[in-house]
Amino acid sequence: MVPAWVLLKREILFEHDASAFGGASDSMRRPRSGEEGEKSMRRARSGEDGEISMRRARSRHEEEGSTRRSRSRHEGEGSTRRSRSRHDDDLRGGREESMRRVKFRQEEGDSMSRYSMRRVKFRQEEGDSMSRYSMRRASSRHEEEEEEEEEEEEEEEEEEEEEEEEESIRRASYRHEEEAMRRARSRHEEEQDESVMRFLSYRHEEDLRAGRGEDSAPVRSRHEEDSWRRGSAGPSRTGGTSTTVKVPSRQDIKDAILVYLQSVKPDAHFANPPQLSSLRLLRPTKSIPQLCEDIISVVIASADKNLVAFYAGPYRPGNNLKGGYLIYDTSKNSLSAVPQPPFDYSRADLGLGSVVLSLKEGKEDTYLLAELTKKRGCTTPKAALSMWRPSAAEWVVYPASFPPELCLPNCVFQADMCFSYRGSVLCWVDLFKGMLICDLMLHIDGRPKFRYIPLPQQSMAYDRFEHPWRAEEFRSVACVDGSIKFVTMDGYGQRPGNELSLTAWTLSTDLCHWNKVNECFVRDIWESKNYLQSGLPKILPLFPVLSMNEDDVVYLVVTRRKVVGCQVEYMGQYLLRVDMQHHKVSFCPQNTEQIRSQPFASQCSAYVSAYHKGKVKARKVEACKDKELIWCT
Repeated sequence: MVPAWVLLKREILFEHDASAFGGASDSMRRPRSGEEGEKSMRRARSGEDGEISMRRARSRHEEEGSTRRSRSRHEGEGSTRRSRSRHDDDLRGGREESMRRVKFRQEEGDSMSRYSMRRVKFRQEEGDSMSRYSMRRASSRHEEEEEEEEEEEEEEEEEEEEEEEEESIRRASYRHEEEAMRRARSRHEEEQDESVMRFLSYRHEEDLRAGRGEDSAPVRSRHEEDSWRRGSAGPSRTGGTSTTVKVPSRQDIKDAILVYLQSVKPDAHFANPPQLSSLRLLRPTKSIPQLCEDIISVVIASADKNLVAFYAGPYRPGNNLKGGYLIYDTSKNSLSAVPQPPFDYSRADLGLGSVVLSLKEGKEDTYLLAELTKKRGCTTPKAALSMWRPSAAEWVVYPASFPPELCLPNCVFQADMCFSYRGSVLCWVDLFKGMLICDLMLHIDGRPKFRYIPLPQQSMAYDRFEHPWRAEEFRSVACVDGSIKFVTMDGYGQRPGNELSLTAWTLSTDLCHWNKVNECFVRDIWESKNYLQSGLPKILPLFPVLSMNEDDVVYLVVTRRKVVGCQVEYMGQYLLRVDMQHHKVSFCPQNTEQIRSQPFASQCSAYVSAYHKGKVKARKVEACKDKELIWCT
């Protein structure tokens, strides 16, 4: 059967049969018998009991539910309290953990701060030690710099002392030479007068002895000497009138000197540079006139091709000293004597003013000799060009005027060297100022025309009268391979420590401006390999000479001296060959006499082999084509 109410209530689940609901519902719908009423009453009671039991069960259920609810609430509260306690524990643990972390971080920060403090302290100590080390190094460097400065100052002082010694030596040598020259000139003039008097007295005595037939020389009185000096008649020893003595004229003296110079023979010895060549002049020893005893030396004036021109004796244009000119021809190994130009006291020389010019072969005249002079005491300088040709019987004088650049007040032109250029141009060089040129092809109305070319503006300017040194000590000009070149030692004579440089210039073909071609510092010469190997100290080189057939090659003279007490002792001399383009230095010791002036360069040795090869061999001449010759004056 299907229980009807069990479906309605849930409580039915307690051991009740579902058939009771069905029976009770049928009895309630229809009346029953007595037994059935009692049964129904019992059932009703039992139903009431069920209701009571149900209410009780319900109450119990409710109580249980409330109990469960209270228990659940209690459990919830417990769980809440537990969760709260756990939360509190978590909070306390978190706070403790955070406190521990904070404390750990603080301790870590303290340890880091202590570590950083130790590092800072270490760095400070390291910095202090480094600063002390740097201070010590700086102090040591400062001491080293001071020592180096002291050494440099000592070296500069030594160099200054050496330069001062060299300067004093040069000045003393220059003053000694000047004084010796002045004394020689004065002595020469006095001896010339004495020799003339001796010659006249000797002739007069010879004439007197020849007239009287006496062998002994007569005793002359003061009156007779005056008479002989004047060339007039005077009383003789016998009381009569003496024979008139003819005093030799200036022309007679010049002729006698010319005859004597023609008797001089050359003896040349050539050598390849940097060795020096030499030329000796052999004069006769048996027949030396008294008037020519003072002509004991020559000075090279100029050269052109195979010719070299000399001043013989102390003669210069404008003075009254004995001498003349000599022309040496290397192709023939011969000497030619040239007489003096007509004496003119109003004319004065310009230094080395004699230029020789070689002419073409086959002509009557093989050379031309030109002498440039100036007029004394003129507000406007006036020039005169005297020329000599072998075919002419006398000198020809051409008046001329100097260029406007040389006509300024207090302007003095003094020729230190002269040479020819391009076969017709004559050049006179003042190494302090510039160059004076004259082209013989440009004569205007028979008057030579002069032109002035100043030295390069970039080169240092010097005043001849304020500068104590000779210009040839540090400058030179020459014609090299068809070009005019100028070499100078810039910084010469300046304060010690200034840079000394050897500079070469070339004049343009139109003779208008200079072009700088090369420069070489003196310290580079001192630091060269060959110079260091020679063991020479740092000596200032002097007397630059340009090579005749090699561009950018200069020869220099180095003189080694030492001061012993108050005297200067000569220790040796060297010729340096400096290749300015390739920076090469070679040197050669000199066994000849000491070089006291600038050597002279010439190409005359290239013409030796043109004639008489047998004579060249006999003379032991070592020269060949394209080899230059350096002369020592």
